[in-house]
Amino acid sequence: MESPQALARDAWTPPRHEDLQARIRSTLARLSQTGALPTLPAAASAALGLARDPEADVDKLCRVIQTDVGLSARVLRVANSVALGRRNPARKLQEAVITLGLRKTCDILVAACAKRLYEGATVRAEELWNHSLAVAVACEELARTTRRVEIGCAFLPGLFHDVGRVAFFLADEAAAEVIESLGTEGGKEKAYLEREWYGFDHAEAGAILAEDWGLALELCDAIRWHHAPTEAGAARELATLLNAADAFAYRIGCGIGTAAPPSVDGARLELGADDERALAERIQAAWSEQRDLLG
Repeated sequence: MESPQALARDAWTPPRHEDLQARIRSTLARLSQTGALPTLPAAASAALGLARDPEADVDKLCRVIQTDVGLSARVLRVANSVALGRRNPARKLQEAVITLGLRKTCDILVAACAKRLYEGATVRAEELWNHSLAVAVACEELARTTRRVEIGCAFLPGLFHDVGRVAFFLADEAAAEVIESLGTEGGKEKAYLEREWYGFDHAEAGAILAEDWGLALELCDAIRWHHAPTEAGAARELATLLNAADAFAYRIGCGIGTAAPPSVDGARLELGADDERALAERIQAAWSEQRDLLG
């Protein structure tokens, strides 16, 4: 016999996008002490816009980066990291951007800015950030290994897949802590508890926030359905990779709490046990490096 939680989950009907969007915006604004939804720094928003602009060029991106000395230093540090194998270190920002490529530079810029948002998420800031970065790295590595989605589309959805949780902590820390505790200690699914409390879960909230920040709609759909990839429509492949990346983050010790969410069977991604072990090692190494570079 199915549990009451499972029955309730099966009976749940996803709301229309427009209704969900309005509900999430109004609820988070009402709960937030400031009355405002979480927002990305201006440089990150500009980078997301450039990532979608077919006419974007190195000079445009450099002008965005140069608005923040700290961001310029991070981009140079990443470009000159050992992992990229550059023999002659980049001394100018333009050289660093050319080394990384426009899309990857945008990823780094957004990640560096997003870290500031996570730092405001109370005592769980480090845990939330480490998990989000691990899923971003894992999703990118899975995209590279499975070739199911374009590699350049994998990092940012991974980075933002749980930004709804960050919003919950920023808007209503006490309620978010209760949900985390009940989910960890009581054995209930956190998404089920979130829908009971707010009327939507963290994946739905994250998708709407990411859309507001300028992420492409298909990537937002993958965020919304990363716990239920079969519902994601055209974004199903990316949602499947996000789901698997979530599991890999727990596997390398970067989970949120102790209980990992249900994950897609590795066989669906045609990954054997040896493949998974090798992937986990690469993800661990890449996460450690990027955490230090973005630190």
